[in-house]
Amino acid sequence: MLGCIADDYTGATDLSSMLVRAGLRVVQVFGPETTVPLEDVDAVVLSLKSRSIPAADAVAMSLKALRFLQSIGVTRFFFKYCSTFDSTPAGNIGPVAEALGDALGVRQLWHVPSFPENGRTVYCGNLFVNRVPLSESGMKDHPLNPMRDSSLVRVLQAQCKGRVDFLPLDEVRAGSTIRCGDGHWIIDAIHDEDLKQIARLAQGQILLTGGSAIARFWAEGAGGSKPAMSLSAPVATAILAGSCSVATRQQIDAFQPVKRLDIIAASENESAFQLVVEEAVSWCLENSPALIASGADAAAVAATVSRLGERQAAELTESLFARIAKALADRGVNRIIVAGGETSGAVVNALGIDAIRIGEEISPGVPCVHTLREPYLSLALKSGNFGGAGFFTDAIRKLS
Repeated sequence: MLGCIADDYTGATDLSSMLVRAGLRVVQVFGPETTVPLEDVDAVVLSLKSRSIPAADAVAMSLKALRFLQSIGVTRFFFKYCSTFDSTPAGNIGPVAEALGDALGVRQLWHVPSFPENGRTVYCGNLFVNRVPLSESGMKDHPLNPMRDSSLVRVLQAQCKGRVDFLPLDEVRAGSTIRCGDGHWIIDAIHDEDLKQIARLAQGQILLTGGSAIARFWAEGAGGSKPAMSLSAPVATAILAGSCSVATRQQIDAFQPVKRLDIIAASENESAFQLVVEEAVSWCLENSPALIASGADAAAVAATVSRLGERQAAELTESLFARIAKALADRGVNRIIVAGGETSGAVVNALGIDAIRIGEEISPGVPCVHTLREPYLSLALKSGNFGGAGFFTDAIRKLS
Protein backbone atom coordinates (compact mmCIF):
# COMPACT_ATOMS: atom_id res chain seq x y z
CA MET A 1 0.00 0.00 0.00
CA LEU A 2 1.24 3.46 -0.95
CA GLY A 3 0.80 6.21 1.61
CA CYS A 4 0.48 9.80 0.42
CA ILE A 5 0.44 13.12 2.26
CA ALA A 6 -0.92 16.10 0.30
CA ASP A 7 -0.71 19.72 1.42
CA ASP A 8 -4.19 20.74 0.25
CA TYR A 9 -7.50 19.11 -0.60
CA THR A 10 -7.68 19.67 -4.35
CA GLY A 11 -4.04 18.68 -4.69
CA ALA A 12 -4.90 15.45 -2.93
CA THR A 13 -7.78 14.84 -5.33
CA ASP A 14 -5.47 15.55 -8.26
CA LEU A 15 -3.02 12.99 -6.85
CA SER A 16 -5.79 10.44 -6.24
CA SER A 17 -6.91 10.83 -9.84
CA MET A 18 -3.41 10.09 -11.12
CA LEU A 19 -3.17 6.99 -8.94
CA VAL A 20 -6.50 5.72 -10.28
CA ARG A 21 -5.05 6.18 -13.78
CA ALA A 22 -2.22 3.90 -12.69
CA GLY A 23 -4.79 1.21 -11.86
CA LEU A 24 -4.74 1.59 -8.08
CA ARG A 25 -7.77 1.46 -5.80
CA VAL A 26 -7.63 4.74 -3.91
CA VAL A 27 -9.26 6.18 -0.81
CA GLN A 28 -8.76 9.85 -0.01
CA VAL A 29 -9.02 10.92 3.62
CA PHE A 30 -9.59 14.48 4.81
CA GLY A 31 -7.27 15.00 7.73
CA PRO A 32 -4.15 13.25 9.06
CA GLU A 33 -5.95 10.05 10.13
CA THR A 34 -9.26 8.22 9.85
CA THR A 35 -11.41 5.52 11.43
CA VAL A 36 -12.86 4.54 8.03
CA PRO A 37 -12.04 0.85 7.32
CA LEU A 38 -9.37 0.74 4.62
CA GLU A 39 -10.27 -2.47 2.82
CA ASP A 40 -9.44 -3.40 -0.79
CA VAL A 41 -7.24 -0.32 -1.08
CA ASP A 42 -3.89 0.09 -2.87
CA ALA A 43 -3.24 3.71 -1.91
CA VAL A 44 -4.33 6.01 0.90
CA VAL A 45 -4.13 9.77 0.30
CA LEU A 46 -4.27 11.97 3.39
CA SER A 47 -5.53 15.46 2.51
CA LEU A 48 -4.18 18.20 4.76
CA LYS A 49 -4.65 21.96 4.75
CA SER A 50 -0.99 22.62 5.44
CA ARG A 51 0.21 24.63 2.44
CA SER A 52 -0.28 28.15 3.81
CA ILE A 53 -0.21 27.69 7.58
CA PRO A 54 2.86 28.35 9.79
CA ALA A 55 5.69 25.95 8.94
CA ALA A 56 5.86 24.43 12.43
CA ASP A 57 2.14 23.59 12.31
CA ALA A 58 2.52 22.08 8.83
CA VAL A 59 5.38 19.89 10.04
CA ALA A 60 3.43 18.70 13.08
CA MET A 61 0.36 17.88 10.99
CA SER A 62 2.41 16.04 8.36
CA LEU A 63 4.27 13.98 10.95
CA LYS A 64 0.95 13.01 12.52
CA ALA A 65 -0.19 11.84 9.07
CA LEU A 66 3.04 9.88 8.63
CA ARG A 67 2.56 8.11 11.96
CA PHE A 68 -0.96 7.11 10.97
CA LEU A 69 0.24 5.68 7.65
CA GLN A 70 2.97 3.74 9.42
CA SER A 71 0.41 2.40 11.89
CA ILE A 72 -1.58 0.79 9.04
CA GLY A 73 1.50 -0.85 7.56
CA VAL A 74 2.56 1.62 4.84
CA THR A 75 6.26 1.40 3.94
CA ARG A 76 6.43 3.65 0.84
CA PHE A 77 5.48 7.31 1.02
CA PHE A 78 4.77 10.26 -1.27
CA PHE A 79 4.61 13.93 -0.23
CA LYS A 80 2.47 15.85 -2.72
CA TYR A 81 2.56 19.61 -3.25
CA CYS A 82 1.43 21.86 -6.10
CA SER A 83 3.13 21.53 -9.49
CA THR A 84 3.70 25.31 -9.36
CA PHE A 85 5.62 24.82 -6.07
CA ASP A 86 3.27 27.12 -4.14
CA SER A 87 5.17 28.20 -1.03
CA THR A 88 6.79 31.12 0.76
CA PRO A 89 10.41 31.71 1.89
CA ALA A 90 9.44 30.09 5.21
CA GLY A 91 7.99 26.94 3.64
CA ASN A 92 6.18 24.74 3.78
CA ILE A 93 7.60 22.36 1.17
CA GLY A 94 11.15 22.32 2.51
CA PRO A 95 10.40 21.99 6.25
CA VAL A 96 7.81 19.25 5.72
CA ALA A 97 10.02 17.29 3.32
CA GLU A 98 12.96 17.47 5.73
CA ALA A 99 10.81 16.43 8.69
CA LEU A 100 9.41 13.44 6.79
CA GLY A 101 12.90 12.49 5.63
CA ASP A 102 14.29 12.70 9.16
CA ALA A 103 11.45 10.57 10.54
CA LEU A 104 12.04 7.90 7.87
CA GLY A 105 15.83 8.05 7.93
CA VAL A 106 15.93 9.35 4.33
CA ARG A 107 18.81 11.73 3.64
CA GLN A 108 18.42 12.18 -0.12
CA LEU A 109 15.16 13.91 -1.05
CA TRP A 110 13.98 14.19 -4.66
CA HIS A 111 11.56 16.97 -5.68
CA VAL A 112 9.70 16.35 -8.95
CA PRO A 113 6.96 18.97 -9.46
CA SER A 114 6.78 18.63 -13.28
CA PHE A 115 3.34 17.93 -14.76
CA PRO A 116 3.87 18.17 -18.56
CA GLU A 117 0.24 17.33 -19.33
CA ASN A 118 -0.77 20.53 -17.52
CA GLY A 119 2.11 22.62 -18.85
CA ARG A 120 4.39 22.44 -15.78
CA THR A 121 8.00 21.61 -16.66
CA VAL A 122 11.37 21.93 -14.96
CA TYR A 123 14.61 22.63 -16.84
CA CYS A 124 17.97 23.46 -15.23
CA GLY A 125 16.16 23.63 -11.92
CA ASN A 126 13.78 26.34 -13.17
CA LEU A 127 10.01 25.90 -13.28
CA PHE A 128 7.99 26.89 -16.34
CA VAL A 129 4.19 27.22 -16.63
CA ASN A 130 3.06 26.70 -20.22
CA ARG A 131 6.60 27.59 -21.35
CA VAL A 132 6.58 30.83 -19.34
CA PRO A 133 9.01 31.15 -16.38
CA LEU A 134 7.15 30.74 -13.09
CA SER A 135 8.08 34.29 -12.01
CA GLU A 136 6.42 35.70 -15.15
CA SER A 137 3.29 33.51 -15.01
CA GLY A 138 0.01 34.26 -13.25
CA MET A 139 1.51 32.68 -10.12
CA LYS A 140 3.63 35.79 -9.54
CA ASP A 141 0.55 37.52 -8.12
CA HIS A 142 -0.95 34.62 -6.14
CA PRO A 143 -2.70 36.18 -3.09
CA LEU A 144 -1.29 33.69 -0.56
CA ASN A 145 1.86 32.29 -2.18
CA PRO A 146 3.19 34.72 -4.82
CA MET A 147 5.96 33.01 -6.79
CA ARG A 148 8.51 35.65 -7.79
CA ASP A 149 11.47 33.34 -8.52
CA SER A 150 11.56 30.61 -11.19
CA SER A 151 14.64 28.91 -9.73
CA LEU A 152 13.35 26.12 -7.51
CA VAL A 153 16.88 25.67 -6.19
CA ARG A 154 16.79 29.19 -4.73
CA VAL A 155 13.16 28.89 -3.60
CA LEU A 156 13.75 25.61 -1.80
CA GLN A 157 17.14 26.58 -0.36
CA ALA A 158 15.48 29.49 1.48
CA GLN A 159 13.23 26.96 3.23
CA CYS A 160 15.72 24.19 3.98
CA LYS A 161 18.55 23.43 6.35
CA GLY A 162 20.12 20.93 3.94
CA ARG A 163 21.87 21.71 0.65
CA VAL A 164 19.70 22.09 -2.48
CA ASP A 165 20.86 21.33 -6.04
CA PHE A 166 19.32 20.12 -9.31
CA LEU A 167 19.80 17.08 -11.53
CA PRO A 168 19.93 18.28 -15.16
CA LEU A 169 17.83 16.78 -17.90
CA ASP A 170 20.70 15.13 -19.79
CA GLU A 171 21.72 13.21 -16.66
CA VAL A 172 18.12 12.18 -16.02
CA ARG A 173 17.82 10.82 -19.55
CA ALA A 174 21.18 9.07 -19.26
CA GLY A 175 19.92 7.33 -16.11
CA SER A 176 22.68 8.87 -14.01
CA THR A 177 22.12 9.82 -10.40
CA ILE A 178 25.79 9.68 -9.43
CA ARG A 179 25.85 13.33 -8.34
CA CYS A 180 22.86 12.90 -6.04
CA GLY A 181 24.29 12.74 -2.55
CA ASP A 182 22.59 13.82 0.66
CA GLY A 183 20.28 16.82 0.55
CA HIS A 184 17.49 18.08 -1.69
CA TRP A 185 17.45 17.57 -5.46
CA ILE A 186 15.23 19.34 -7.96
CA ILE A 187 14.86 16.85 -10.82
CA ASP A 188 14.50 18.20 -14.37
CA ALA A 189 11.62 16.84 -16.50
CA ILE A 190 9.87 18.30 -19.54
CA HIS A 191 8.03 15.26 -20.99
CA ASP A 192 6.15 12.29 -19.55
CA GLU A 193 8.99 10.07 -20.78
CA ASP A 194 11.30 11.97 -18.45
CA LEU A 195 8.94 11.30 -15.55
CA LYS A 196 8.83 7.61 -16.43
CA GLN A 197 12.63 7.55 -16.36
CA ILE A 198 12.68 9.33 -12.97
CA ALA A 199 10.13 6.83 -11.64
CA ARG A 200 12.39 3.96 -12.71
CA LEU A 201 15.38 5.61 -11.04
CA ALA A 202 13.35 6.16 -7.85
CA GLN A 203 11.97 2.63 -7.48
CA GLY A 204 14.33 1.91 -4.61
CA GLN A 205 13.34 4.98 -2.63
CA ILE A 206 10.84 4.91 0.21
CA LEU A 207 10.05 8.64 0.08
CA LEU A 208 9.46 10.76 -3.01
CA THR A 209 8.09 14.31 -3.21
CA GLY A 210 6.52 16.30 -6.02
CA GLY A 211 3.44 16.78 -8.16
CA SER A 212 0.84 14.20 -8.97
CA ALA A 213 2.26 13.25 -12.36
CA ILE A 214 5.42 11.61 -10.99
CA ALA A 215 3.33 9.81 -8.35
CA ARG A 216 1.34 8.15 -11.12
CA PHE A 217 4.42 6.75 -12.85
CA TRP A 218 6.10 5.82 -9.55
CA ALA A 219 3.00 3.85 -8.54
CA GLU A 220 2.20 2.20 -11.85
CA GLY A 221 3.99 -1.01 -11.00
CA ALA A 222 1.86 -1.52 -7.89
CA GLY A 223 -1.12 -3.02 -9.76
CA GLY A 224 -4.59 -2.90 -8.32
CA SER A 225 -7.89 -2.55 -10.09
CA LYS A 226 -10.20 0.40 -10.60
CA PRO A 227 -13.34 0.16 -8.45
CA ALA A 228 -16.81 0.36 -9.90
CA MET A 229 -18.53 3.60 -8.91
CA SER A 230 -22.11 3.88 -7.74
CA LEU A 231 -23.63 7.34 -8.05
CA SER A 232 -26.51 8.44 -5.88
CA ALA A 233 -29.61 9.61 -7.74
CA PRO A 234 -29.17 13.10 -9.18
CA VAL A 235 -31.23 15.80 -7.56
CA ALA A 236 -29.50 19.09 -8.34
CA THR A 237 -26.03 20.42 -9.13
CA ALA A 238 -24.29 23.45 -7.68
CA ILE A 239 -20.96 24.97 -8.70
CA LEU A 240 -19.06 26.98 -6.08
CA ALA A 241 -16.14 28.94 -7.54
CA GLY A 242 -13.94 30.56 -4.93
CA SER A 243 -10.78 30.70 -7.03
CA CYS A 244 -9.58 33.95 -8.61
CA SER A 245 -7.20 32.23 -11.03
CA VAL A 246 -7.14 33.07 -14.74
CA ALA A 247 -8.24 29.51 -15.60
CA THR A 248 -11.26 29.61 -13.28
CA ARG A 249 -12.31 33.02 -14.57
CA GLN A 250 -12.29 31.64 -18.12
CA GLN A 251 -14.41 28.71 -16.95
CA ILE A 252 -16.88 31.09 -15.27
CA ASP A 253 -17.10 33.19 -18.44
CA ALA A 254 -17.99 30.04 -20.42
CA PHE A 255 -20.87 29.06 -18.09
CA GLN A 256 -24.37 30.35 -17.44
CA PRO A 257 -26.15 31.17 -15.19
CA VAL A 258 -23.71 32.81 -12.75
CA LYS A 259 -24.39 34.63 -9.49
CA ARG A 260 -21.68 36.89 -8.07
CA LEU A 261 -21.14 36.47 -4.34
CA ASP A 262 -21.13 39.83 -2.51
CA ILE A 263 -18.30 39.44 -0.01
CA ILE A 264 -18.39 43.06 1.15
CA ALA A 265 -22.12 42.88 1.97
CA ALA A 266 -21.55 39.68 3.97
CA SER A 267 -18.82 41.38 6.01
CA GLU A 268 -21.21 43.84 7.67
CA ASN A 269 -22.58 41.55 10.41
CA GLU A 270 -23.92 38.03 10.99
CA SER A 271 -27.40 38.91 9.72
CA ALA A 272 -25.96 40.28 6.48
CA PHE A 273 -23.74 37.22 6.17
CA GLN A 274 -26.70 34.87 6.57
CA LEU A 275 -28.76 36.88 4.08
CA VAL A 276 -26.04 36.47 1.42
CA VAL A 277 -25.99 32.72 2.13
CA GLU A 278 -29.78 32.36 1.88
CA GLU A 279 -29.96 34.34 -1.36
CA ALA A 280 -27.21 32.18 -2.89
CA VAL A 281 -28.84 28.92 -1.83
CA SER A 282 -32.30 29.93 -3.05
CA TRP A 283 -30.90 31.11 -6.37
CA CYS A 284 -28.97 27.86 -6.79
CA LEU A 285 -32.03 25.70 -6.16
CA GLU A 286 -34.08 27.69 -8.65
CA ASN A 287 -31.45 27.62 -11.42
CA SER A 288 -29.75 24.21 -11.16
CA PRO A 289 -27.19 23.62 -12.51
CA ALA A 290 -25.99 27.02 -11.35
CA LEU A 291 -22.68 28.68 -10.53
CA ILE A 292 -21.91 30.94 -7.58
CA ALA A 293 -18.61 32.84 -7.98
CA SER A 294 -16.59 35.15 -5.77
CA GLY A 295 -13.73 35.93 -8.15
CA ALA A 296 -15.29 36.33 -11.59
CA ASP A 297 -14.73 40.08 -11.72
CA ALA A 298 -11.11 41.16 -11.20
CA ALA A 299 -12.13 44.73 -10.31
CA ALA A 300 -14.62 43.49 -7.70
CA VAL A 301 -11.97 41.21 -6.19
CA ALA A 302 -9.52 44.12 -5.97
CA ALA A 303 -12.17 46.30 -4.31
CA THR A 304 -12.96 43.57 -1.78
CA VAL A 305 -9.28 43.08 -0.92
CA SER A 306 -8.77 46.83 -0.64
CA ARG A 307 -11.74 47.11 1.74
CA LEU A 308 -11.15 44.03 3.91
CA GLY A 309 -7.50 43.04 3.39
CA GLU A 310 -6.35 39.82 1.70
CA ARG A 311 -6.57 37.55 4.73
CA GLN A 312 -10.01 38.67 5.93
CA ALA A 313 -11.40 38.60 2.40
CA ALA A 314 -10.11 35.06 1.88
CA GLU A 315 -11.41 33.80 5.23
CA LEU A 316 -14.82 35.39 4.70
CA THR A 317 -15.09 33.88 1.22
CA GLU A 318 -14.26 30.41 2.56
CA SER A 319 -16.82 30.79 5.36
CA LEU A 320 -19.54 31.84 2.91
CA PHE A 321 -18.95 28.92 0.58
CA ALA A 322 -18.78 26.50 3.52
CA ARG A 323 -22.16 27.70 4.84
CA ILE A 324 -23.69 27.65 1.35
CA ALA A 325 -22.48 24.10 0.64
CA LYS A 326 -23.87 22.81 3.93
CA ALA A 327 -27.25 24.43 3.27
CA LEU A 328 -27.38 23.05 -0.28
CA ALA A 329 -26.58 19.51 0.90
CA ASP A 330 -29.21 19.78 3.63
CA ARG A 331 -31.77 20.68 0.94
CA GLY A 332 -31.02 17.70 -1.27
CA VAL A 333 -28.30 18.90 -3.62
CA ASN A 334 -26.07 15.86 -4.03
CA ARG A 335 -23.73 17.00 -6.82
CA ILE A 336 -21.35 19.82 -5.93
CA ILE A 337 -18.47 21.16 -8.04
CA VAL A 338 -15.93 23.32 -6.24
CA ALA A 339 -13.20 25.46 -7.82
CA GLY A 340 -10.27 26.50 -5.64
CA GLY A 341 -8.11 24.65 -3.16
CA GLU A 342 -8.98 26.72 -0.08
CA THR A 343 -12.66 26.75 -1.04
CA SER A 344 -12.65 22.97 -1.49
CA GLY A 345 -11.13 22.54 1.94
CA ALA A 346 -13.73 24.77 3.54
CA VAL A 347 -16.58 22.93 1.79
CA VAL A 348 -15.31 19.46 2.68
CA ASN A 349 -14.89 20.45 6.33
CA ALA A 350 -18.33 22.05 6.49
CA LEU A 351 -19.93 18.89 5.09
CA GLY A 352 -18.08 16.69 7.57
CA ILE A 353 -16.58 14.51 4.83
CA ASP A 354 -13.71 12.40 6.14
CA ALA A 355 -13.00 10.11 3.16
CA ILE A 356 -13.90 9.70 -0.51
CA ARG A 357 -13.65 7.07 -3.21
CA ILE A 358 -12.03 8.27 -6.45
CA GLY A 359 -14.00 7.85 -9.67
CA GLU A 360 -13.84 8.85 -13.33
CA GLU A 361 -11.48 11.62 -14.40
CA ILE A 362 -13.07 14.86 -15.61
CA SER A 363 -9.85 16.52 -16.78
CA PRO A 364 -6.18 15.91 -15.95
CA GLY A 365 -5.83 15.97 -12.17
CA VAL A 366 -9.55 16.36 -11.44
CA PRO A 367 -11.67 13.21 -10.91
CA CYS A 368 -15.24 12.69 -9.83
CA VAL A 369 -15.25 11.70 -6.15
CA HIS A 370 -17.93 10.06 -4.02
CA THR A 371 -18.40 10.12 -0.26
CA LEU A 372 -18.30 6.86 1.66
CA ARG A 373 -20.65 7.93 4.45
CA GLU A 374 -23.53 10.41 4.85
CA PRO A 375 -24.02 12.90 3.36
CA TYR A 376 -23.86 10.77 0.19
CA LEU A 377 -22.54 13.18 -2.42
CA SER A 378 -20.74 13.20 -5.75
CA LEU A 379 -18.25 16.03 -6.04
CA ALA A 380 -15.54 17.56 -8.19
CA LEU A 381 -12.83 19.38 -6.24
CA LYS A 382 -10.76 21.44 -8.67
CA SER A 383 -7.56 23.38 -8.14
CA GLY A 384 -8.08 26.90 -9.43
CA ASN A 385 -5.53 26.53 -12.22
CA PHE A 386 -6.82 23.21 -13.58
CA GLY A 387 -9.22 22.41 -16.40
CA GLY A 388 -10.13 23.89 -19.78
CA ALA A 389 -12.68 26.61 -20.49
CA GLY A 390 -15.56 24.10 -20.59
CA PHE A 391 -14.62 22.35 -17.35
CA PHE A 392 -17.86 23.06 -15.48
CA THR A 393 -20.01 21.63 -18.27
CA ASP A 394 -17.73 18.58 -18.49
CA ALA A 395 -17.97 18.08 -14.74
CA ILE A 396 -21.76 18.21 -14.74
CA ARG A 397 -21.87 15.60 -17.51
CA LYS A 398 -19.43 13.27 -15.74
CA LEU A 399 -21.14 13.60 -12.36
CA SER A 400 -24.44 12.74 -14.04
